[in-house]
Amino acid sequence: MARLCKLGLALWLIVQFFPGADEIYLSSAWSFQESPALAELVKKGTLPSVEKRLPPNPAVVKPVETTGRYGGTWRRAYTGVSDLNETRKIVYDPLVRWSPEFKIQPNLCVSWDIQNEGRVYILKLIPGVKWSDGVPFTADDVLFAVNDTLLDKDVAPSAPSWLAPGGDEPTVTKIDDFTIKFEYTNPYGLFLENLACPNGMALVTRPKHYLIKFHKKYAKPEEIEALLKEKNSSSWNKLFGELINIRHGIFVTSEIPSILAWITKEPAPGKRFVMERNPYYWKVDHKGNQLPYIDKISTEFLNEANMVLLKAVAGEIDMQANHLGGMSNSILLLAQLGSGNFRLVPKISTASVGLLLAPNLNHPDPEMKKVLGDKRFRIALSHAIRRSEINDILFRSKGKPRQAAPLKESPFYSESYENAHLSYDPGLANKMLDEMGLKVGPDGWRLRHDGQKLQLSLDVMASIQAWVDAAEIVGSDFKQIKIDTAVKSETRELFRQRTQSCAHDIALWSGDGGLECLLEPRWYLPYSQESLYAPLYAQWYQSRGKSGEEPPAEIKTMMETFDKIVHTPDDQEKIVLFNKILAVNEENLYVIGLVYQPPDYYVVAPNMKNIPPGDFQSWIYPNPGPIHPEQFFFDQKK
Repeated sequence: MARLCKLGLALWLIVQFFPGADEIYLSSAWSFQESPALAELVKKGTLPSVEKRLPPNPAVVKPVETTGRYGGTWRRAYTGVSDLNETRKIVYDPLVRWSPEFKIQPNLCVSWDIQNEGRVYILKLIPGVKWSDGVPFTADDVLFAVNDTLLDKDVAPSAPSWLAPGGDEPTVTKIDDFTIKFEYTNPYGLFLENLACPNGMALVTRPKHYLIKFHKKYAKPEEIEALLKEKNSSSWNKLFGELINIRHGIFVTSEIPSILAWITKEPAPGKRFVMERNPYYWKVDHKGNQLPYIDKISTEFLNEANMVLLKAVAGEIDMQANHLGGMSNSILLLAQLGSGNFRLVPKISTASVGLLLAPNLNHPDPEMKKVLGDKRFRIALSHAIRRSEINDILFRSKGKPRQAAPLKESPFYSESYENAHLSYDPGLANKMLDEMGLKVGPDGWRLRHDGQKLQLSLDVMASIQAWVDAAEIVGSDFKQIKIDTAVKSETRELFRQRTQSCAHDIALWSGDGGLECLLEPRWYLPYSQESLYAPLYAQWYQSRGKSGEEPPAEIKTMMETFDKIVHTPDDQEKIVLFNKILAVNEENLYVIGLVYQPPDYYVVAPNMKNIPPGDFQSWIYPNPGPIHPEQFFFDQKK
């Protein structure tokens, strides 16, 4: 049986930070209570009683501190539609989920059975869960999400790799209304783990009863035509794709029914994006009180990220991390703690490094591709970087210089890779560049092999000032080895546009996947579009050679090795295989790590309760979702 790779941090972290928020399932003999606002609607006859809205055996979330109070509005801020990803982390309720300890636990799926050495997964759902419009959530909704969206070629040209590893698309069938079978040709050792990741939300955010009127397979041609005219859209699959976009779809419209704790009331984008309590939410606390405790989440639109920081300092943010990270912000927040307007809750990063350099191996300029593709060049750059200065200036000496190797808490930790080519040695860097034939021209700058000046640009997001500052230090270091270097700070949208089109020289990003290596392997092999050092190799891998650019032999071998990892149910074999991938990374240094960063923070209002004293920070573990925001509440006594 395939099991979860060993993701836990040191035991003291678990004991200290996670005092035991967990899920159980109630007996139907319990009585249930609800918020006064919903009770009033029941009294008016506009809403069924709470017993009729909840499943007979709802999921139970044990509060972190105490039973909460109903009411209040959770104040947040955002700067654009891309920030809705942060909202998506708050309403986190996939079939199975991460516990606060970063372990797999039941959620909408109460149990599972793994058969045929990891080829077959049988999932049992909670009976009686309802969408926000009162329609039952059943196996038909999950089958629709898989067969009619994720595996429908008219909707998605290719199946997502997390669902169809190596192109092995599952056969998904309904055993009964609350039992589903996923069957693969090959063993899939990471199936449950991927269901718990953010992508797994695609299976629970696509209500069949609502969406079939937009789907060509179910709706009549004249009905589709009328909808296209009403929505001013050019094709049914374009319109359908916008509706099912799990990054933004459920937040930019209030029409789609939801099973999440809060549902969209005032859609984004707008001056204020508002979500309100879902009256049909299927979880209660340990005393039978229907969750969530908080009435609304109100997210105000602000033009500048620094305005979010100012609102936080003024006590006008109740809980948020987005746009408040980075050591420079943390210093300001720590200095203002005495105001009493907020408190800080640390987030332990699972990234290998807070920031890394991703040289573009798919550069469109053949000469630059040759330079960036030479491992001697990448190793020379690594020896030219003053990591200690980055650590001192940006992290107050609390970080640790290292390469983008798995963390010590990971079963895949490699001490030799962590310390490979880490020393500051500009003399060695110059020697390696000389050996490559990158001569110094009359103006003192190095030349490419074709005689043109060698110029590097460092692409970095302007919204994270600490990243820009690090890029400036790195750029200065590269100039010391006679490489003309410029920092290109840009908006997130432009950064993504440039990196996804391979228009960058070197991109800067965090080293995601230092702990959850097998689920986020983007920096260990060209795995996804987020593998910024080789997006076209990743495209070739994901499409199985149908698109993108064919990689060299050593990278192909890593891809083949990772495919074996995905298909093996044996944890020890996964370690042996992944170590082979790490050895190739250590030798070639495809990405250049800088410094592991100290904990970042949530800003939390003094009267917001049931928040653990710490959390993980990761995209795979979509914080703060795993610590159950539905059990947060406001203590009116302050």
